[in-house]
Amino acid sequence: MSNTQSSIHSINALLHLKNVSVYDGNHALLNQVDLTVTEGSFHCLVGESGSGKSLLARTVLNMRHPHLKYQGQIAIDLNNTDAMFQDTNSNFFQNVRIRKHFDALFDALNTQLSRQQQHEFVLRQFRHLGLENPEDLFNDYPFQLSGGMAQRIALVMSIVREAKLLIVDEPTSALDFDNRNQLMKLLNHVVQEHNMTLLFITHDLSLAMDYATHISVMRNGQMIESGEANDILVRPEHAYSQQLIELAHRRYRYVAD
Repeated sequence: MSNTQSSIHSINALLHLKNVSVYDGNHALLNQVDLTVTEGSFHCLVGESGSGKSLLARTVLNMRHPHLKYQGQIAIDLNNTDAMFQDTNSNFFQNVRIRKHFDALFDALNTQLSRQQQHEFVLRQFRHLGLENPEDLFNDYPFQLSGGMAQRIALVMSIVREAKLLIVDEPTSALDFDNRNQLMKLLNHVVQEHNMTLLFITHDLSLAMDYATHISVMRNGQMIESGEANDILVRPEHAYSQQLIELAHRRYRYVAD
């Protein structure tokens, strides 16, 4: 059993898992999962609720429950990895103003920018991501933000950190249709503009079909299929993958109608 945090399996892989299993006692919650996320990819990890997607993300980030045990190899540079979860509150201390969150982040990064330059950079990113009244938001508390606002601000924090790999777990589940589409466009814009790699975790493949370069499909704690998006969308090898694709196409048609 090993957990390699500093060396990556291949020169262009920002995340590599080999035979990763997670156990609750003798019960396997994840069973010999393999996954490679290559640099520059928009990698969609899809599966129904309870398939193990979120557990996989938390295992990769060393955030699994302490009573769970894991085996296998995980290669990731956590210093260059950031994450955004379904519960946006987990990204913030609720009694600390947004401005103070960024001040602490810049202090930890030990940048050469003055405090004024730091604030100007953040406000500029707020505007780029479509946040209105950025000066007011900068002085708000997290509990005053809508879910969409909080997610955009979390994205700006990832930009400030200059994260190479961003792991995003079910970010759209609490959003309405319009805000989901806006967030997907923003995610795609951010990863391209700032040369990030994205692991996008969702139960709804239709969200990522327009953006995914790679797709991995999980079911019952196992990785049943993984590859380039075009191959899987056109020629899925597993019947469950075909079901997810057909459901995604039906959602597309429903929205179009």
